[in-house]
Amino acid sequence: MAKAHVGAGLAAGCLLVWVGTITAATPAQILQFRPKQEGVVCSTPTPEELSRCIVKWQQEGRTWLLLDPQGRPLRRLIDTKGDNQPHIWCYYHEGIEVYREIDTKMVGEPDQYRWLNTGGMKWGVDLNKDHRIDSWRMISAEEVSQEIVQALITRDFHRLQALFISPSEIDTLGLPSAEATRMRDLQKQALTKFQNTVAKLPNLNAKTRWLHLETAPPQCLPADTYGAKQDVIHYARGTILCETDGKHDWLQTGEMIKIGLVWRIVDAPSIGDGTTEETPGGNDPALQALLSQLGALDANPPKANDLGGVNPELVTYNLKRADLLNDIATKVKPEEREQWIRQMADGLAAAAQSSPDKDKTAYQRLQKLEEQYEKLLPKSNLAAFITFREMSAENALLSRSGMDNTKVQDKWLERLAKFVDNYPKAEDAPEALMQLGMFSEAMDKETEAKKWYAHLVRDFGDHSLAAKARGALRRLEIEGKPMELAGTQLDGSPFNLASLRGKMVVVYYWGGLNKERCVGDFATLKLLLDSYGGRLALVCVNLDNTADEAKAFLQRVPAPGIHLFQPGGLEGPLATQYGILFPPFLLLVDKDGKVLSRTVQQVSSLDGELKKHMK
Repeated sequence: MAKAHVGAGLAAGCLLVWVGTITAATPAQILQFRPKQEGVVCSTPTPEELSRCIVKWQQEGRTWLLLDPQGRPLRRLIDTKGDNQPHIWCYYHEGIEVYREIDTKMVGEPDQYRWLNTGGMKWGVDLNKDHRIDSWRMISAEEVSQEIVQALITRDFHRLQALFISPSEIDTLGLPSAEATRMRDLQKQALTKFQNTVAKLPNLNAKTRWLHLETAPPQCLPADTYGAKQDVIHYARGTILCETDGKHDWLQTGEMIKIGLVWRIVDAPSIGDGTTEETPGGNDPALQALLSQLGALDANPPKANDLGGVNPELVTYNLKRADLLNDIATKVKPEEREQWIRQMADGLAAAAQSSPDKDKTAYQRLQKLEEQYEKLLPKSNLAAFITFREMSAENALLSRSGMDNTKVQDKWLERLAKFVDNYPKAEDAPEALMQLGMFSEAMDKETEAKKWYAHLVRDFGDHSLAAKARGALRRLEIEGKPMELAGTQLDGSPFNLASLRGKMVVVYYWGGLNKERCVGDFATLKLLLDSYGGRLALVCVNLDNTADEAKAFLQRVPAPGIHLFQPGGLEGPLATQYGILFPPFLLLVDKDGKVLSRTVQQVSSLDGELKKHMK
């Protein structure tokens, strides 16, 4: 199977013209559709393989599915309008969807572009259907740096502009007047600065490759001291390494600010360290040589296993990288050292988790690094960072060691508790507290779970995980209390649970990765609704990342009841409200709107519970 970097392709809305009849599409005809965005990596069959590919027409869901000779999906085209042409185009790499185009206006041309799974997390919007992304709904800091490099390569200032923080976002943050003015002034000068940077990088061309982004940890500027309406999460700067024909260039992103699920830039990029325009390491030849070696190593990283597990190539890569990072850390300025040590800890943890069971080399090196910084910088953020990665690596190793699962979980809880005791203010402490709550719940230790969730809320009330912890506390104490649930249905109409007073209500949270169980659950729930007639209602809360995912599933698997959706998936408001961690999840609500049960988690057990209360 060939791996293709695919560019712009056939006009999207022409399937009806060349198919003739819905079921007559050939593999070659399906493959005429190509991604509108450059650089998408997806599987494409060789000419010999093409003859053994098949197209399946799925009437339920109105989907054309192209399968390779091994039965893995290559392309999926979905007609969401019923006009015999696709309005969603899905592209796969090695059987996994990596990219999707969506026609939300139902005109036959995509206006939204999403990278998924191993393809990344970007979600771009094309406002004028010229196949250029005008704004981003989701994009990581790493992907921002990749877009910066592509903007410089193509000399495309419009591509850079799509990354800038907007005036409305500045207003939303409620930044101090002087700070807002500074950002706006930087953007006024951005075109000139962008052109100057392009002029100083004449070697950048189509062969240039982004290698990686280096940053210190993101900083939180608290609203009460910064003078904003809300806390501001930002990187003071990021350093990009790219390579062209063996020559490495370093670029500076400038400040990056997090707005929801989008990282934004404030200024145009510059070369070097952003102030002196010198390469990191100045004139130190030894450091320059090490940085070049690191760049060369990162230019060809091994492929990670999708499901994790043993990967000798990944072990070798990360151990070599750790050696280079250690040498670099000894040569840079003391104030620049931490970011290299953090990378080393991350790499050793990845190597430890990818090593064969009897090979403890990487894990032992991680342990020594932990011991070194516990002595050198006790109770520091860096020591905490290394310790958390050592803990996580140990837990992963124990999980596959054959040790009894209960003992593994007990050990993990013990280490997490010790971590938050030793490092109560560490950047990983909120994650540790959330894990303590989640695993305590899973082990039916609800008193302990409540304690840890409350700890997270009390000490990290402004952290993104705090809202989830508040919801979990609310859920664990909800029996006998009124349930509040309101939102928008998948068809766009509003809903409030109060409208169902007088009926028993099953509230069923579903979505995400565990949809196989939902198929049987929906069938059973329909039987229950038919059995109890108008006395029972069903409210389904979908926790997929997008409404399109939910709608596509429901087209294949019709489900009864009312279906609510809000963007964000398991991090969205509907999941956060009651701290839903692992869908499917059930709540049973009585005729007065109070929760009767939160412990009946098998749909097959609902009938017995309903008979107790519906006489």
